[in-house]
Amino acid sequence: MPKYVFECQNDQCNCRFDRVLKMGEHTLHPCPSCGEEAPRCLEGEGFSFGFKVQVKEGEGGNTGVHKEDYPTADHAVGRSAENRWSTMNERKKVKDVVRGQGDGPALIRRDGPDFIEYEAMSKAKLAGRKVVASKAFAAIRAQKERRVGTR
Repeated sequence: MPKYVFECQNDQCNCRFDRVLKMGEHTLHPCPSCGEEAPRCLEGEGFSFGFKVQVKEGEGGNTGVHKEDYPTADHAVGRSAENRWSTMNERKKVKDVVRGQGDGPALIRRDGPDFIEYEAMSKAKLAGRKVVASKAFAAIRAQKERRVGTR
């Protein structure tokens, strides 16, 4: 259960205390000193998990949480990231080979239902694409300016 920290606003008390409560909306809690409702202090993400663990000297602490208890969290993300990086590194190797065959770093990518294919782009084709892109960006800017002018 999360540990929530509260601070009494009573001028004579100013007691700061924490309570381990079920997760939920805990904006106020009675002060143990004066009994007034004390607001919750937001520390970090708003609460922290506290595990009361007795650690013997020379031994590592145990939080009581095993990595298999939450397989959909960091553990699964790690596996997914490994697979993604592996795929990206394989594609980079293919791209580097294709770039070596062309006269510049630009590539043309074709996606199929079960493949990705790369082709080296010539300098002439790259120059043509830059012209088309600059015209497209100019048209978008003009359209935005017309919209702003009509407001």
